[in-house]
Amino acid sequence: MSRRGDVRAMFVAKPSFYKNILILALPIILQQLLRISVDTLDSIMLGQIDQIQMSAVSQAQQVFFVFYTVCNGFAVGCCVLISQYWGKRELDSIRTLFAIGVRYIAVFAVAVAAAVMIWPEKVMRVYSSDPELIGLGASYLRIAAVMYLPCAVSSMLFACCRGIEQMKVSFTTNAISYPLNIVLDYCFIFGAFGFPELGIRGAAFGAVIARLVELAVLCRFVFFKEKTIHLRFSDMLRRDSRLSRDFLKVGMPIVAHEMIWSTGTTAGSSITGQMSTVIVTGYNVANVLYQLLSCVMNGVLHACSVTIGKTIGAGAGKEKIRQEAYSLVLIGLVGGTILGIVTLLVGGHFVEIYNLTPDAAEYARWFMVIFAVIWPFSAMEMTGMIATLRAGGDGKTGFITDIFTMWLITIPLAALGAFVLDLSPYAVISIIKFNIVLEALVGIWRIRSMKWVRNLTEV
Repeated sequence: MSRRGDVRAMFVAKPSFYKNILILALPIILQQLLRISVDTLDSIMLGQIDQIQMSAVSQAQQVFFVFYTVCNGFAVGCCVLISQYWGKRELDSIRTLFAIGVRYIAVFAVAVAAAVMIWPEKVMRVYSSDPELIGLGASYLRIAAVMYLPCAVSSMLFACCRGIEQMKVSFTTNAISYPLNIVLDYCFIFGAFGFPELGIRGAAFGAVIARLVELAVLCRFVFFKEKTIHLRFSDMLRRDSRLSRDFLKVGMPIVAHEMIWSTGTTAGSSITGQMSTVIVTGYNVANVLYQLLSCVMNGVLHACSVTIGKTIGAGAGKEKIRQEAYSLVLIGLVGGTILGIVTLLVGGHFVEIYNLTPDAAEYARWFMVIFAVIWPFSAMEMTGMIATLRAGGDGKTGFITDIFTMWLITIPLAALGAFVLDLSPYAVISIIKFNIVLEALVGIWRIRSMKWVRNLTEV
């Protein structure tokens, strides 16, 4: 066989494989776009009032980012197990996993919400040294913490539905909740249509109401409309010691990874936040575009995870699993390259949407260039380290990698560069983002070893 033939044999050749991933990904991409559009429009609306309120809500949302990312760790752990049991069509085990996942994530959400409500100023001081920004952010957090529990339960139910290839429910539910969120935010922020004018606190009220509506709509589908699993409220009392152990064994490394990664990511925001408000503003605007484009790869990530998890659960041979894994990394490389090009093409126009000072706009444009260069590695990390390895039951590799690459290398170097060596903000952000390159490379190396594949449904 020729070298070209050897390369082709490494990847899945059937177009149906890639088509199925696209079909699974599209509803999640649309859901993610709706979610990010709320944050984007909030920053734009608050930016019309003043730059400090926009920066305050952006920094306050770093707390929710950590919370939501850790919730995603719980949800992904449950989804990995469900997707493998879905490959074997063991519906009773799937019902029990729904219940286990909801209980664990609800306890976590209540604990975090209580802490944020009691100590909002202390939380904000992690991300800023500006007293005005801390005060405004704390006023947002006191209200926004109410949405943490419904948001956590919704994220678990969404993930469980993804595990059984029920992707449309995510988009359908969010097509109701997120437009409602935007309308309520507009009314509460500006005092439109007879609503009180609350500014930054209005954005929090809008989010709380929308998340409660979201959970109600989602529960209606899961408990009354979905016909495959036939879940009932009484099923939430199900217990199974073996499945609970499996959930903790698979989920906890993923939760730990998400916590390490999300706190590391916000540590980067904290470092920039201590530089100056102008740099914070520029970074947050650039990050909004990055998060918007991330919707595409997040959708692909979840679709890839379900696809290969189902293959493993069905008992496929290692050669087929290897082909699919390599194909998922290739999808990440191609997708990330495209998103990097898009960032360069639209970045300048995106900055013009905001009412920024010239210095803040300049920072935002150059931060976007850095993000564009990182995108191919970021996407390979998503489809490789996160989607593929976790679907095979390997959550530890990402956790260990982040401890070394992020907390022992890039964050200390970035802090040294910012506060001791007085490097430019562009150099500091480049150092922070270099962690993604290292993670992508470690993920590819681990996939090639094939030591990550575990059928989690085997007793």
